Amino acid sequence: MTNKKNRFFTLVFSCCPGAGEMYFGLCRHGVSLMSAFCAIAAVAFWLNWEELLLILPVIWCYSFFHTHNLRRMTEEEFREVKDGFFFENYVNCRPDWQLTEKHRRMFGVILLIFGLSIFWKTGMNLLGSFYHVPEFIWRFGNNIPQLAMAFVILYMALRMMKEPKEMDTEQNENLEEEQDAVVE
Repeated sequence: MTNKKNRFFTLVFSCCPGAGEMYFGLCRHGVSLMSAFCAIAAVAFWLNWEELLLILPVIWCYSFFHTHNLRRMTEEEFREVKDGFFFENYVNCRPDWQLTEKHRRMFGVILLIFGLSIFWKTGMNLLGSFYHVPEFIWRFGNNIPQLAMAFVILYMALRMMKEPKEMDTEQNENLEEEQDAVVE
């Protein structure tokens, strides 16, 4: 695997999130970036939640500049780059990684804010047509996916924020026992 690639093709592929990484042979990294980009766009359109689209330029810029940084690396630096999934640590692909209480609460607060914003937007949409029963029923049926997803997000957020500490201590004890067994 080498990073001495054609400048023109590097520019062309860097314009599509993940394609530049795949051009350099980092397929897992590229596929995960491309999947994240497409998944966020699909969820934003499915939930009629335009605010979520604000994440897309961040992913695009990261991918664009990461591709060009890969090209500028020396051969030694490039050989040290590991091809892994972009969100590997956050989806528990590595068995030794655990979500800390601080991160769980932060992620829970973010999910809570997103869920509440979906409820607000959908609720206001429904209340606007409350006085016209047939239109209200049509809008309610049309907004069921958004409401269902908001319930799921709020449930996950509240569960993550008030996760019992006993579970964390049990997991830590089990992990310590496993590590002791490996050391012996």
